[in-house]
This record gives sequence, structure tokens and C-alpha cells, in this order.
Amino acid sequence: MTVSLMRSGLFRTLPSWRNDKGVAAVEFALILPVALLILGLVVYGGQIFRVQRKVTLAAKTVADLVAQGNNTGSATITAAEFNQILSYPSLILFPNDPSVVQVVVSQLSVTVGSSGAATGTVVGSWANANGTPRTVGEQLSVDPDIAAAFTGAASSYVVLGEVQYPFQPYGVSYSLPPVTLHDSIMMIPRTAAEITIQ
Repeated sequence: MTVSLMRSGLFRTLPSWRNDKGVAAVEFALILPVALLILGLVVYGGQIFRVQRKVTLAAKTVADLVAQGNNTGSATITAAEFNQILSYPSLILFPNDPSVVQVVVSQLSVTVGSSGAATGTVVGSWANANGTPRTVGEQLSVDPDIAAAFTGAASSYVVLGEVQYPFQPYGVSYSLPPVTLHDSIMMIPRTAAEITIQ
């Protein structure tokens, strides 16, 4: 009876562990590279998101501290205090390499046109050792929301804080090129129209 069942093909239709293992190995070989690529992109994207948040916080911090003008009413910041402000982004970006962060702080004289558009002219710009200050006299467009704060004024001032960081991803692959993360923010001086750096 066993021989007749084998000849009839009944056993040939039953699953074979040997064949299933082969199919699973092929599926695994096809899916693994795609799964690892997706996992790597998730890790890489998470690293970029985390460091970009720190870059944004660093730009906000330097602009905010300069805009406060030392909170004394005289709106002056000494050179020593200013150098300390320029070093804060390195502390914020810790544990990332602080030696490559570029920090630029500029003061813009804002003129609002009759159409409501605003133009900022650089009247002073300072940078840390890695950054390059903006050229005095350079003109930049100013956010319309900031321009609206100057309605009725012939001109006023804003502080522009900029931070740039070449982020090299870690733990994924060192063959990936660095990604330049950048953010900038404008703030209106609090204690006076213009901040003086002494």
C-alpha cells in the first residue's frame, strides 16, 4: 500500500522542509539589503534631525544674547563677553565636534519701503575663528513679519545670528559625505535700537 501511495504522487504534494528552507534563504537574501538600507536611513535621518535641532538652538542663542545688549540699558557688549557668546554654539553642539562650527553674528539696519518691503543693510558683522563675517554694506531681505514691527519707523536694527555645521554621520558608514546643516534667525534688539560691541 505504501508503494502505491508513493506512485500516486500523494507524498510528492506534501511540503518538503528542504524546499522551504531554500525558499526562505532566497527571500532572506533578497530582503536583507533593502531592510538594512531602510534601517540605515532611519538612523542617519535621526542623527541629522537631532543635530539640526542643536544648530537651530545655537543660532537662536547667539542672536538672543546679542539682542539683549547686556541688559544694562546701555546696549554695549565687551569684546570678552562677545567672544564668550560666539563660543556657546560649541557647547550646545556637544558631543559633536565643536572645532568645525561656524558662527556669524551681524547687525542690520532695516529700512522699510513704502510698499512695506524691508531691506537690511549690514552695519557690523562678527564671526568665530571658523566663520567669515558678512561684508559691511551688504543688503539682505528681511522677513515681512519683522518688517511689520517697524511700521512708521524710518529705520531700525535687527541682529542676525547664523550657525553652520558640517555634520559627519557616525555609526552608519564613514564613506558618507558630510551634510552641511545651517540655520539663521533675526531678533530685534531689546535695550536699544543699535547694539555696540566694544
